[in-house]
Amino acid sequence: MFIQRLLPAVLAASIAHSALAAPEGDISTPMLSRCAGKAGLETRQSDAAFGLLALDGLPWLSIERTDEAVGVQPIMTTVTGTGSRHRRNGTSVPFRFTCVLDANGQALMFYASHLMPKLGDALPPATIVSGAATLAEKTPLPRGVELQIQLYDIAHSAEGELLAEQVVRSGWQVPIPFSLRLPGKFSPEGRKLVLTARLIASHQVQYRLPGPRILTDRELLAPVVLVLEKP
Repeated sequence: MFIQRLLPAVLAASIAHSALAAPEGDISTPMLSRCAGKAGLETRQSDAAFGLLALDGLPWLSIERTDEAVGVQPIMTTVTGTGSRHRRNGTSVPFRFTCVLDANGQALMFYASHLMPKLGDALPPATIVSGAATLAEKTPLPRGVELQIQLYDIAHSAEGELLAEQVVRSGWQVPIPFSLRLPGKFSPEGRKLVLTARLIASHQVQYRLPGPRILTDRELLAPVVLVLEKP
């Protein structure tokens, strides 16, 4: 049997490592990035109409440790969460996902179950910070490039509290859309919200925000445009 463990308990140390003070920053767990890579590869192979895939990190992610196996391959970790696939015509399909990883942290399998809103199947209520990331210079994107974006509250410390994050895998041209989901009862009162973002290709930061982007209350209700530059 799997023993479910919520992400904050499992990843406290790695979250601290990914604070704003870090030179490049990082998502709270590299597992999410590896799952996104596996999902992006399978999506491109199965349906060319989908060119972009997004996986939500905190606070919607959970992790289980296990000793099960896929065939002869032992599984060490199961990651579950939410995400969405975006078609080239601009429409998107939300889903819940399960991703399994081996002892080396490599993703072995990714399974997504599309939601069925007509049957009452929907994601939990959320406050959404949406927008798009673009580049300061015009250049084509490498295939399978990854956008890592995070929302922090820095009202009480320079390191900040990580509130939400997303990994977006894309083979399209910029801008790359993102959508950070916060709990439905989220209130910005007493908070100082900032966004960080970086574009990863071949495990290297290619572009990033030159500094944390402060969000105004108005920008919580309207799409935000982030301009990334070479580090």
